[in-house]
Amino acid sequence: MQSRTMRIVVLAVVIAAAIAALIALASSNSGKSEEVSHGVQTVRVDPSGNPVGGVKTLTYNRGDRIELHVVLAAPEQAVHVHGYEYEKPAEHSPVVFSFPARLDGVFEVEVHRLDKSEGPIAELHVNP
Repeated sequence: MQSRTMRIVVLAVVIAAAIAALIALASSNSGKSEEVSHGVQTVRVDPSGNPVGGVKTLTYNRGDRIELHVVLAAPEQAVHVHGYEYEKPAEHSPVVFSFPARLDGVFEVEVHRLDKSEGPIAELHVNP
């Protein structure tokens, strides 16, 4: 009889500890925003440094993960994401960006060409 009571007490303690651990885990994650990925968005740029098919609109929500690949037909100076102020050299293709959407608004993505001119290739729309 005593061993049965002891087993019930141990089981109750284990269950209580598991419930307490789940509550602690849930409360520690409640302040964090969950990052969502919409997959890789690709923007293709022709040999003149212009976007194939026109300026592409990329739409995300704040908290999403932005995954952008810029595929260049020819080397350029850089690709620049305005607002977020990410700029990467564009001697090699693809130029890859991966960052959280922390700012909402509309931001231009442009190519800085080797001839020192610039041109938009995409608009990044981040909803609140």
